[in-house]
Amino acid sequence: MESGDLTTILFLCLVAFVPTLFFMVWFRASGKSEREPWSAVLLSFLFGAIGAVMIALVLEMLAMTFLSSPLIREYDLFALDPTALTFIMVIVIAPLAEEAAKALGVSRNITRSLGTLRSGLVLGVASGLGFAATENLLYEAGALIDGGITAFISLAVVRTFSSALMHASATSVSGYGIARSSLRGGSWIPFLLLAILMHGTFNLFASFGELLTDPLGEWAALIGLSCAFALVIVSVSWTRRRIATGS
Repeated sequence: MESGDLTTILFLCLVAFVPTLFFMVWFRASGKSEREPWSAVLLSFLFGAIGAVMIALVLEMLAMTFLSSPLIREYDLFALDPTALTFIMVIVIAPLAEEAAKALGVSRNITRSLGTLRSGLVLGVASGLGFAATENLLYEAGALIDGGITAFISLAVVRTFSSALMHASATSVSGYGIARSSLRGGSWIPFLLLAILMHGTFNLFASFGELLTDPLGEWAALIGLSCAFALVIVSVSWTRRRIATGS
Protein backbone atom coordinates (compact mmCIF):
# COMPACT_ATOMS: atom_id res chain seq x y z
CA MET A 1 0.00 0.00 0.00
CA GLU A 2 1.43 3.38 -1.01
CA SER A 3 1.80 6.34 1.35
CA GLY A 4 -0.87 8.20 -0.60
CA ASP A 5 -3.36 5.42 0.06
CA LEU A 6 -2.55 5.47 3.78
CA THR A 7 -3.01 9.23 3.85
CA THR A 8 -6.40 8.91 2.16
CA ILE A 9 -7.52 6.21 4.59
CA LEU A 10 -6.39 8.30 7.56
CA PHE A 11 -8.19 11.34 6.16
CA LEU A 12 -11.41 9.35 5.68
CA CYS A 13 -11.21 8.00 9.24
CA LEU A 14 -10.69 11.48 10.67
CA VAL A 15 -13.64 12.92 8.74
CA ALA A 16 -15.89 10.04 9.87
CA PHE A 17 -14.80 9.69 13.50
CA VAL A 18 -13.77 13.16 14.74
CA PRO A 19 -17.24 14.76 14.39
CA THR A 20 -18.94 11.81 16.13
CA LEU A 21 -16.45 11.97 19.00
CA PHE A 22 -17.14 15.70 19.28
CA PHE A 23 -20.88 15.00 19.40
CA MET A 24 -20.28 12.39 22.11
CA VAL A 25 -18.48 14.96 24.26
CA TRP A 26 -21.26 17.47 23.57
CA PHE A 27 -24.06 15.11 24.63
CA ARG A 28 -22.18 13.89 27.72
CA ALA A 29 -21.57 17.49 28.84
CA SER A 30 -25.32 18.26 28.95
CA GLY A 31 -26.60 19.31 32.38
CA LYS A 32 -24.78 19.63 35.69
CA SER A 33 -25.19 16.14 37.11
CA GLU A 34 -22.32 13.72 37.53
CA ARG A 35 -20.79 12.62 34.23
CA GLU A 36 -20.50 8.99 33.19
CA PRO A 37 -16.93 7.62 33.30
CA TRP A 38 -15.15 7.79 29.95
CA SER A 39 -14.30 4.10 30.19
CA ALA A 40 -17.98 3.14 29.97
CA VAL A 41 -18.77 5.75 27.31
CA LEU A 42 -15.88 4.77 25.07
CA LEU A 43 -16.69 1.08 25.50
CA SER A 44 -20.19 1.71 24.17
CA PHE A 45 -18.77 3.83 21.33
CA LEU A 46 -16.35 1.08 20.31
CA PHE A 47 -19.07 -1.55 20.50
CA GLY A 48 -21.23 0.58 18.21
CA ALA A 49 -18.35 1.16 15.79
CA ILE A 50 -17.27 -2.48 15.57
CA GLY A 51 -19.57 -4.99 17.25
CA ALA A 52 -22.90 -3.42 16.31
CA VAL A 53 -21.82 -2.89 12.71
CA MET A 54 -20.83 -6.55 12.38
CA ILE A 55 -24.02 -7.80 14.03
CA ALA A 56 -26.22 -5.54 11.89
CA LEU A 57 -24.39 -6.62 8.74
CA VAL A 58 -24.99 -10.30 9.52
CA LEU A 59 -28.66 -9.69 10.30
CA GLU A 60 -29.15 -7.69 7.10
CA MET A 61 -27.35 -10.35 5.04
CA LEU A 62 -29.64 -13.00 6.47
CA ALA A 63 -32.71 -10.89 5.77
CA MET A 64 -31.61 -10.11 2.22
CA THR A 65 -30.85 -13.77 1.58
CA PHE A 66 -34.27 -14.75 2.89
CA LEU A 67 -35.96 -12.09 0.77
CA SER A 68 -33.75 -12.85 -2.26
CA SER A 69 -32.47 -9.28 -2.38
CA PRO A 70 -28.89 -8.31 -3.33
CA LEU A 71 -26.60 -7.01 -0.58
CA ILE A 72 -26.01 -3.34 -1.43
CA ARG A 73 -26.06 -0.10 0.46
CA GLU A 74 -29.55 0.64 1.73
CA TYR A 75 -29.84 4.15 0.24
CA ASP A 76 -28.87 2.80 -3.18
CA LEU A 77 -31.63 0.20 -3.16
CA PHE A 78 -34.40 2.48 -4.42
CA ALA A 79 -32.33 3.66 -7.35
CA LEU A 80 -31.60 0.09 -8.43
CA ASP A 81 -34.81 -1.67 -7.46
CA PRO A 82 -37.73 0.62 -6.57
CA THR A 83 -40.11 -2.14 -5.41
CA ALA A 84 -42.13 -3.03 -2.34
CA LEU A 85 -39.33 -5.40 -1.28
CA THR A 86 -36.87 -2.53 -1.38
CA PHE A 87 -39.24 -0.45 0.74
CA ILE A 88 -39.33 -3.21 3.37
CA MET A 89 -35.54 -3.49 3.42
CA VAL A 90 -34.88 0.23 3.80
CA ILE A 91 -37.76 1.24 6.05
CA VAL A 92 -38.17 -1.89 8.20
CA ILE A 93 -35.33 -4.45 8.04
CA ALA A 94 -32.34 -2.07 8.18
CA PRO A 95 -33.68 0.01 11.11
CA LEU A 96 -34.69 -3.14 13.01
CA ALA A 97 -31.31 -4.84 12.58
CA GLU A 98 -29.26 -1.73 13.28
CA GLU A 99 -31.19 -0.53 16.32
CA ALA A 100 -31.22 -4.01 17.86
CA ALA A 101 -27.46 -4.31 17.32
CA LYS A 102 -26.70 -0.85 18.73
CA ALA A 103 -28.85 -1.47 21.80
CA LEU A 104 -26.56 -4.34 22.75
CA GLY A 105 -23.86 -1.73 23.32
CA VAL A 106 -25.83 -0.53 26.35
CA SER A 107 -25.54 -3.62 28.51
CA ARG A 108 -27.65 -4.11 31.63
CA ASN A 109 -24.56 -4.62 33.76
CA ILE A 110 -22.96 -1.32 32.74
CA THR A 111 -26.22 0.59 33.15
CA ARG A 112 -26.92 -0.98 36.54
CA SER A 113 -23.46 -0.17 37.82
CA LEU A 114 -23.86 3.46 36.80
CA GLY A 115 -27.34 3.45 38.30
CA THR A 116 -29.11 6.35 36.54
CA LEU A 117 -31.50 6.92 33.69
CA ARG A 118 -29.06 9.48 32.35
CA SER A 119 -26.41 6.78 31.98
CA GLY A 120 -28.64 4.80 29.65
CA LEU A 121 -29.18 7.87 27.47
CA VAL A 122 -25.48 8.73 27.29
CA LEU A 123 -24.36 5.16 26.61
CA GLY A 124 -27.06 4.86 23.96
CA VAL A 125 -25.78 8.04 22.32
CA ALA A 126 -22.23 6.66 22.41
CA SER A 127 -23.21 3.35 20.82
CA GLY A 128 -25.21 5.13 18.14
CA LEU A 129 -22.39 7.53 17.33
CA GLY A 130 -19.88 4.69 17.11
CA PHE A 131 -22.12 2.91 14.62
CA ALA A 132 -22.61 6.14 12.67
CA ALA A 133 -18.86 6.76 12.47
CA THR A 134 -18.18 3.41 10.81
CA GLU A 135 -21.21 3.72 8.55
CA ASN A 136 -20.15 7.22 7.50
CA LEU A 137 -16.64 5.96 6.78
CA LEU A 138 -18.00 3.33 4.39
CA TYR A 139 -20.45 5.66 2.64
CA GLU A 140 -17.98 8.53 2.35
CA ALA A 141 -15.23 6.29 1.02
CA GLY A 142 -17.63 5.07 -1.66
CA ALA A 143 -18.60 8.64 -2.53
CA LEU A 144 -14.95 9.65 -2.90
CA ILE A 145 -14.20 6.69 -5.16
CA ASP A 146 -17.34 6.95 -7.29
CA GLY A 147 -18.01 10.69 -7.39
CA GLY A 148 -14.80 12.48 -6.49
CA ILE A 149 -14.07 15.14 -3.90
CA THR A 150 -17.24 17.18 -4.49
CA ALA A 151 -19.52 14.20 -3.90
CA PHE A 152 -17.44 13.23 -0.86
CA ILE A 153 -17.68 16.67 0.76
CA SER A 154 -21.42 16.93 0.13
CA LEU A 155 -22.13 13.49 1.56
CA ALA A 156 -19.80 13.98 4.54
CA VAL A 157 -21.49 17.23 5.57
CA VAL A 158 -25.02 15.88 5.18
CA ARG A 159 -24.35 12.59 6.97
CA THR A 160 -22.42 14.23 9.81
CA PHE A 161 -25.33 16.48 10.72
CA SER A 162 -28.17 14.11 9.89
CA SER A 163 -27.45 10.37 9.98
CA ALA A 164 -24.89 10.55 12.79
CA LEU A 165 -27.21 12.52 15.06
CA MET A 166 -30.15 10.31 14.11
CA HIS A 167 -28.23 7.20 15.17
CA ALA A 168 -27.30 8.89 18.44
CA SER A 169 -30.83 10.02 19.24
CA ALA A 170 -32.54 6.78 18.26
CA THR A 171 -30.22 4.61 20.32
CA SER A 172 -30.50 7.00 23.26
CA VAL A 173 -34.17 6.00 23.40
CA SER A 174 -33.20 2.32 23.59
CA GLY A 175 -30.55 3.13 26.19
CA TYR A 176 -33.09 5.04 28.24
CA GLY A 177 -35.42 2.04 28.10
CA ILE A 178 -32.64 -0.34 29.18
CA ALA A 179 -31.69 1.88 32.12
CA ARG A 180 -35.34 2.31 33.10
CA SER A 181 -35.88 -1.43 32.95
CA SER A 182 -32.82 -2.05 35.14
CA LEU A 183 -33.84 0.52 37.74
CA ARG A 184 -37.62 0.20 37.77
CA GLY A 185 -38.39 -3.10 36.12
CA GLY A 186 -40.54 -3.68 33.08
CA SER A 187 -39.61 -4.27 29.47
CA TRP A 188 -37.41 -2.01 27.37
CA ILE A 189 -38.74 -3.45 24.10
CA PRO A 190 -41.25 -0.58 23.59
CA PHE A 191 -38.34 1.86 23.68
CA LEU A 192 -36.46 -0.24 21.13
CA LEU A 193 -39.53 -0.22 18.91
CA LEU A 194 -39.69 3.58 19.20
CA ALA A 195 -36.01 3.78 18.19
CA ILE A 196 -36.74 1.57 15.18
CA LEU A 197 -39.67 3.80 14.25
CA MET A 198 -37.47 6.91 14.45
CA HIS A 199 -34.81 5.27 12.30
CA GLY A 200 -37.33 3.96 9.77
CA THR A 201 -38.99 7.37 9.48
CA PHE A 202 -35.62 9.00 8.88
CA ASN A 203 -34.82 6.46 6.15
CA LEU A 204 -38.19 7.13 4.57
CA PHE A 205 -37.50 10.87 4.44
CA ALA A 206 -33.98 10.25 3.11
CA SER A 207 -35.48 8.15 0.30
CA PHE A 208 -37.95 10.79 -0.92
CA GLY A 209 -35.61 11.70 -3.77
CA GLU A 210 -36.03 8.23 -5.24
CA LEU A 211 -39.61 7.52 -4.17
CA LEU A 212 -41.26 10.78 -5.24
CA THR A 213 -39.22 11.89 -8.25
CA ASP A 214 -42.07 11.46 -10.70
CA PRO A 215 -44.70 13.59 -8.93
CA LEU A 216 -42.35 16.15 -7.34
CA GLY A 217 -39.25 16.19 -9.53
CA GLU A 218 -36.16 17.78 -8.02
CA TRP A 219 -38.22 19.03 -5.06
CA ALA A 220 -38.55 15.48 -3.74
CA ALA A 221 -34.97 15.25 -2.47
CA LEU A 222 -35.11 18.73 -0.92
CA ILE A 223 -38.39 17.99 0.86
CA GLY A 224 -37.07 14.68 2.14
CA LEU A 225 -33.82 16.23 3.37
CA SER A 226 -35.73 19.01 5.12
CA CYS A 227 -38.01 16.52 6.85
CA ALA A 228 -35.03 14.38 7.86
CA PHE A 229 -33.24 17.37 9.40
CA ALA A 230 -36.42 18.43 11.21
CA LEU A 231 -36.71 14.95 12.73
CA VAL A 232 -33.05 15.08 13.79
CA ILE A 233 -33.46 18.50 15.43
CA VAL A 234 -36.48 17.34 17.44
CA SER A 235 -34.78 14.07 18.43
CA VAL A 236 -31.51 15.72 19.46
CA SER A 237 -33.37 18.35 21.49
CA TRP A 238 -35.29 15.63 23.35
CA THR A 239 -32.14 13.62 24.02
CA ARG A 240 -30.08 16.53 25.33
CA ARG A 241 -32.96 17.75 27.52
CA ARG A 242 -33.33 14.27 29.02
CA ILE A 243 -29.60 13.98 29.62
CA ALA A 244 -29.50 17.44 31.19
CA THR A 245 -32.35 16.68 33.59
CA GLY A 246 -31.17 13.12 34.20
CA SER A 247 -34.67 11.71 33.81
